[in-house]
Amino acid sequence: MRKHLAYSLLWLCLLSVFAFAQEFRATVNGRVVDQNNAAVPNATISLRNQATNETVTVTTNSEGNYSVPFLRPGVYSLTVEASGFKKFIRDKQELQVSQTATIDIALEVGAASETVTITAEAALLDESKADRGNVIENRRITELPLNARNPFMLATLTPGVTFNGPAIYQRPFDNGAIADWSVNGGQNRNNEFLLDGAPNNSIQGGNNLAYVPPVDAVGEFKIITNSFDAQYGRTSGGIVNVQIKSGGNQYHGSLYEFMRRNWLDANNMLANTRGIPKGKTLDPNSGKFVAAEHLLDQYGGQIDGPVRLPKAIFRKLGYDGRDKTFFLFNYEGYREQTPNQAVRTVPPEAFLRGDFSNYKNANGQLITIYDPATGRLENGNWVRDPFPNNIIPTNRINPIAAKIAAFFPKPNAVTPGSDPFRNNFADIPNIANDKFKNWIFKIDQNIGEKDKVFFRYGYNNRAEIRWTNGITTGPAQDGQLPLNRINYAGVADWVHTFSPNLILNIRSSANRYIEAARFEGGLGYDITQLGFSSSLASQLPAPMFPRFNFSDFISYGRGSFSREPTNVFSLQPNVTFNKSAHALRFGLDLRYSQYARLVSGNGGMQISFDRTFTQKDFSRADVLSGSSIASLLLGAPASGNVDANAFPIYMFKYYAPWIQDDWKVTRNL
Repeated sequence: MRKHLAYSLLWLCLLSVFAFAQEFRATVNGRVVDQNNAAVPNATISLRNQATNETVTVTTNSEGNYSVPFLRPGVYSLTVEASGFKKFIRDKQELQVSQTATIDIALEVGAASETVTITAEAALLDESKADRGNVIENRRITELPLNARNPFMLATLTPGVTFNGPAIYQRPFDNGAIADWSVNGGQNRNNEFLLDGAPNNSIQGGNNLAYVPPVDAVGEFKIITNSFDAQYGRTSGGIVNVQIKSGGNQYHGSLYEFMRRNWLDANNMLANTRGIPKGKTLDPNSGKFVAAEHLLDQYGGQIDGPVRLPKAIFRKLGYDGRDKTFFLFNYEGYREQTPNQAVRTVPPEAFLRGDFSNYKNANGQLITIYDPATGRLENGNWVRDPFPNNIIPTNRINPIAAKIAAFFPKPNAVTPGSDPFRNNFADIPNIANDKFKNWIFKIDQNIGEKDKVFFRYGYNNRAEIRWTNGITTGPAQDGQLPLNRINYAGVADWVHTFSPNLILNIRSSANRYIEAARFEGGLGYDITQLGFSSSLASQLPAPMFPRFNFSDFISYGRGSFSREPTNVFSLQPNVTFNKSAHALRFGLDLRYSQYARLVSGNGGMQISFDRTFTQKDFSRADVLSGSSIASLLLGAPASGNVDANAFPIYMFKYYAPWIQDDWKVTRNL
């Protein structure tokens, strides 16, 4: 028997070499004694989850000690029975996420038919662990006001935790900003995020937070600030361990809608001082107020409970799912329309024909266009001749430049007090759109007295559409068109009890986070349509509409794309072995993190134009000469580049063996 047990332990040790555990469930331990403080061995300890009727039973060892790990956070009833003693019941005992609760019990001599019952009045302190932190329990998650319904933002309720991100970016899809945390003075963005004990970080963006679950799906979470348990690693900050709720024997559900409309808001102070009505903006072209309404909807629903099987299936399986199978499903949607009105500068139509005869500043001074082909030295001075009447002859206009210039939008406004050629395009109301969908599903199955499993899968997708140059059609558009942030987050967990003192937990997880920014309409654009040679087009590493930059005027063409997925795979067994006054746990933190950086840079070509070639002296700035549009028409760019970026894929393999021995030396140590 001992030999068989030795082989079993050896096998478990080898198995743990292939994974790690970041436990989110609770543990109850303690000592059972009689009224004279003598140990009571072989006492039966039963813990029953009052929501699911799931019951775990162990016995005390020769020292009267017991330990019950892997308990889902919730409310429990604890029963202790021993020969010659009254039955002891501790009712309504709350267990929190990642808690190790110590419950010492003193039994009274008497008949087993007699019962001593007490009702727990408060959560227990963690007396058996050295780590320190704060639990954000479900009541605070569901009842406290929460900007954008991002449960992670409640971490600021923990002393020593500082949020360093912009206050405006706290939405569940602002994955970069909401990772800006500093814990107990540690470095920013160096924290470990866990979801049901599984990794929930992304390499992209410098340790972004990946999947953010809907608020109604979160049971509770714990922020561990210092004195970490040996099982935690890969952090120079803190640990944020979030637990997704499980269903119970009663059905629960909720429907919700949070909305914002201008008619519900007060007008902002700046609009009031200018006499602008609420939800309106001033169109400088017509001089009238136009709609610029901010719209936001965040809505969804959640349901959880038991899985009830049809009678025909029940007769075959022998049970209908009660006390066995539980589920949770939560869907959340988000849509937002935000006005981003702006006044931009585009070249007047006459400029695009080469006519700069009315190219004047706000003081009425003519800004002269000089012919770069006439540059020469006279008496040691560089001299250029201006174009007659400040007009570039038609035969001097580069045919490629003429096609490029055609993408500029036409002026539609005049801004008093400004240079006549500036601030002449009212990009109003310029509505940015955000759409986000988020759902999560979890199922818990109690297979028998010794086996229980759960499976959880979450998915969300954010798509932002935002124009940044006033062009909303054709290949010259620029902006987030779209910007996607996508998460796939799955985990499966199995707990097997070999004996009350030997328990195996295996957890496997796979997460994928994708951030992708691009303009779909510009990808694959054939630059020969602009007049560039096919030989040049064939050499571009990423065919797309080029990026054109102009001093004094809007730029257009995105000219780049990015797609950065992070894949994290982990296998997570750990073994718990209780012997005498020792609670021994051991395992290995093993994680494969793959990061692909598909960033094109200016892979479709970038060309910039400024005043240099058409000003009086190319080597000296002069506000009264030259124009980037004139330089464009003459085919004289100031600079240009093509990025031939590699698309690397990185693999990070992390192995960290660990062992933890929680030794109760004495009752108080």
